[in-house]
Amino acid sequence: MRLALFLVTALVLSGCFQVTSLITVHADGSATLRDQITLSGFGLMALAEAAEGGEPLFDEATMAARADSLGEGVRLLAFDEREDGYTAVYAIGDIRTFRYGSPGAGASDSPSGNANGIPLTFDFEEGDPAGLRVLVPKPPPAKPEAEVEETDAEAQAMALGMMRSFVGDARVTVSVEVEGDIVDTNATSVDGPRVTLYDVPFLAVIEAMAESESGMPSDPSNFPALLEQIGEVDGVQVPSPGTIRVRFR
Repeated sequence: MRLALFLVTALVLSGCFQVTSLITVHADGSATLRDQITLSGFGLMALAEAAEGGEPLFDEATMAARADSLGEGVRLLAFDEREDGYTAVYAIGDIRTFRYGSPGAGASDSPSGNANGIPLTFDFEEGDPAGLRVLVPKPPPAKPEAEVEETDAEAQAMALGMMRSFVGDARVTVSVEVEGDIVDTNATSVDGPRVTLYDVPFLAVIEAMAESESGMPSDPSNFPALLEQIGEVDGVQVPSPGTIRVRFR
């Protein structure tokens, strides 16, 4: 059951697709968000079936409605549908009112607008250099662990094999890029003007689960807490709760 819960959580977020979000911050505090979604495996099959039935999985109206969950003054600039997914670009009037939530995670009343997504908020100060702060919240406390029957090794191996098939190359990457040069930052992954906040290849997580004696995180239904727990997996990058500071000019 715990393995199944993790699978559901992973699929809710990734849906068998790669999610790449890039937030570009300008010197005046405005910004853009570029979401690129690329489907594969079962996600691509679902997209094809929806197209045949005349009910597309993604449309411009849905992407425009997503802007409302991202904060005041956010609007859809462009929507480009592809055979394997879509790209959506949003204009952000003030990064301080922007609340990032990973696409495809489902709407909720949370500040991020996503029930199981990655929630991020931002602060900004104009100047020379300008100062950007990315606020990574503490995850909600894990639910008390319910008593579950032990799963034998053969059943667990079968479940992990199924998860590999479902997850495939699903990956979530969230980055921030500043318009200019970074003067200093406490971020751990920096490439020129770009800071990578999250890079989560789900297959790496599954492989780590297969090698682990415990097999599962304590509360797989709590995705923010799950991210924190899997941050130590090789090939997975997850920021610790706190403030990521970037000064740039």
